[in-house]
Amino acid sequence: MEYVRKHGEGNWNAVQRNSGLNRCGKSCRLRWANHLRPNLKKGAFSPEEERLILELHAKYGNKWARMASQLPGRTDNE
Repeated sequence: MEYVRKHGEGNWNAVQRNSGLNRCGKSCRLRWANHLRPNLKKGAFSPEEERLILELHAKYGNKWARMASQLPGRTDNE
């Protein structure tokens, strides 16, 4: 996590090489995106998020990744 704070997101193979982690670059990216990002929201959805989810579902159907991209701090794995 410290390496990403210092050098930024993006080159996940470099994160893997320079941080000493025993993971591939893709695994580093997924771990950051779904578990370690500082602005990541976890837990129950707020009433406003629930309202927005219903609107987005009416618009996009079951395209959860597309909907999650419009919910700040949420991932498509929730």
